[in-house]
Amino acid sequence: MPGSRPDLDLLRGAIDMHAHTHPALFRRPIDDADLAKIGLEYGMRGYVLKDHDSQTAGRAYHVRKQFADQPIEPIGAVVLNRSAGGLDPYVAESAIHYGARVVWMPSNHSKWHSDYFGISDYPQLGRPKRQMAGEGLTVLDGEGKLKPEVRTIVQVVADAGVCLATGHLSVEEIRALQDAAVEAGVEKFIVTHANWALCKLDLEVQKELIAKGAYLEYVAVSCVSPIFWEQNPHELAGWITELGGEKLVLSSDLGQLSAPPHPEGMRMLVASLLDEGVAYEHLERMLQVNPAVLLDLE
Repeated sequence: MPGSRPDLDLLRGAIDMHAHTHPALFRRPIDDADLAKIGLEYGMRGYVLKDHDSQTAGRAYHVRKQFADQPIEPIGAVVLNRSAGGLDPYVAESAIHYGARVVWMPSNHSKWHSDYFGISDYPQLGRPKRQMAGEGLTVLDGEGKLKPEVRTIVQVVADAGVCLATGHLSVEEIRALQDAAVEAGVEKFIVTHANWALCKLDLEVQKELIAKGAYLEYVAVSCVSPIFWEQNPHELAGWITELGGEKLVLSSDLGQLSAPPHPEGMRMLVASLLDEGVAYEHLERMLQVNPAVLLDLE
């Protein structure tokens, strides 16, 4: 039962499934170990380390070792961007073998991202060092069908029982990927930051994807970041109330120099959602229960 501070109560035992940290090729003020310390202060259970340019299972291992006597669980993942190897089944498989529990489709190197922003990067952030230009990655071939290598990646994920996340794909790509995931037996299909501009989905589309088994991820960055702010918590509260918390996840997607630390940003949004009338039980499932199920934590 919630106490006098339900926002803090909800953070205790929460798992952030989308946390950006240093080292990275963008400016990240909080490193992997810093996040463990801050997370412990809030009583959080764990977080998934996300790096657009390299897999993070090795980094999670070292933080886990450093905090072996503390109740915090850092978890590795991989984004299939060009700089991490692209849409290559061997990259996905090796990351999983190292311990990654989330495989994201391309993010800022996706074709949809490049077309949307006119750059395969983040105009809001920039990089200290520029990357070589490259063709935007898409999961579809010239006929609009899923590429064979993507089908193999989906099968690798299904066989391992880890999460397959959509990254920065278009709606058409998400639908094709989900169809393949259902066919292959993927049980943990996550639609990444469905409330962020690039990937923002109409409520009816969200319902369609949930009906086919998807989990939808909402992220705090869209509501609390001064450079990524684009959604009033009132709108998000309406979505959650209409959909319920059964197939939703609330992550941070934080780690920007201008934004609050991940747990605090999540707390800010949670407090706003509670004020908007979202049920405590919905948020509890989104922050604690569903992430634990998706990451195979007891």
